[in-house]
Amino acid sequence: MQIDWAAILPAILVLATSIIFMILVAFEIQQYEQHLNTLKQRQIHQFNTVDAEYQQLKKISDLIKNDYLNKLDELKNIGFIQKKTINIQKQRLKLFTKIETSLKKLPLITANYAVSEIKTFANISQTQLTLKLGILHESNLLQTIEKLMALPIKGLLILNKCSLKPLAEKIDLNKISEAYFEALCVLSWHLATLDKQ
Repeated sequence: MQIDWAAILPAILVLATSIIFMILVAFEIQQYEQHLNTLKQRQIHQFNTVDAEYQQLKKISDLIKNDYLNKLDELKNIGFIQKKTINIQKQRLKLFTKIETSLKKLPLITANYAVSEIKTFANISQTQLTLKLGILHESNLLQTIEKLMALPIKGLLILNKCSLKPLAEKIDLNKISEAYFEALCVLSWHLATLDKQ
């Protein structure tokens, strides 16, 4: 039996063309899947980058919101930060009037103080107060510091240092009108003003 190639040639061509077409389609599908996979990986990478930046910004935002803004509010609440229109000289006078009144009410043998000029750095004003106290015993000093630090004032009063020096070798309990210790304390008062609230 002899094969009639002329009769089956169109079928062979159709089959060969179909096989080639199927191979091309399979290759294109594989290429398309690789392209989609590459796009997916790129989008995952971009999403992870954006998510990492978002998480970092969220941390910074939380830090500002929870720490810095709370600290700023605390500074405003204790009177350290004031509006620009505040009269610093007037507040300084009020502070030292309150200190003088407090010192007179405390059990001190002697109380002298000196006040420095106002120093201004940027928007922060600072005044230094030096107290020289004659006291009967150490608890008088602690009581004085506690009273001064609790004064209702605008601004921030800070105890910088305090030293205590005995004035007599022996304490005579019959002489309670004499100072047996001399305390030297340095406090500073700070007040900041903001251009914008």
